[in-house]
Amino acid sequence: MDGKLGANWLGVPTEGYGFSNDAKALMGAPSFDAASFPYDGRNLDLTISLNY
Repeated sequence: MDGKLGANWLGVPTEGYGFSNDAKALMGAPSFDAASFPYDGRNLDLTISLNY
């Protein structure tokens, strides 16, 4: 709830994280292209699965 991703001393997340388009994070955040999706300006329902 502090707006920051908690991580241990190695930088491994200690909280759930996820990206749009179910993009995978291997050794850092995925590329913008991997996480991007088409958006036409209308209301959008988007489900993001969290990894723990």
